Amino acid sequence: MGGTVIGSIARSAAQPARASSWLCAAACGFISIAMCVPAGAEPVTTGPLSIIGSAVVRGPVTVEGPLTVGGNLDVHGPLTAQHVAQLQPDDADRRAGDNNFYGPLTVRGPLVVHGDLEVRGPLTVEGPAGAVGRIDVDGPITERR
Repeated sequence: MGGTVIGSIARSAAQPARASSWLCAAACGFISIAMCVPAGAEPVTTGPLSIIGSAVVRGPVTVEGPLTVGGNLDVHGPLTAQHVAQLQPDDADRRAGDNNFYGPLTVRGPLVVHGDLEVRGPLTVEGPAGAVGRIDVDGPITERR
């Protein structure tokens, strides 16, 4: 008779523990999903911008001035610039880093990226654009002269 009482006590104690561990796992899952979703895809407008490292822009980019990239320029869309040129490797100082923009980026003045620049949208530069590495564009490249 004593074994039956102990067994029922153990089963009743294990049920809330299993339920609370499931709730904890579900809460952790929801928190990790919320942390992965960007807080807001708000448009960003800034003055001259110099990025130490690489940059990823998940949206269109407009630069009202020259664009200089110390690495590879990868654009998923058309590229429009006053002039697109390949820079010499000595013209830029490549440094490690990471910058992400979620939405359109407008730079009022020059944009200098000491690393790779990936744009997931069209890129418009009102001035010369250049990169030390390769220039890879999924859409057409238009140069205004």
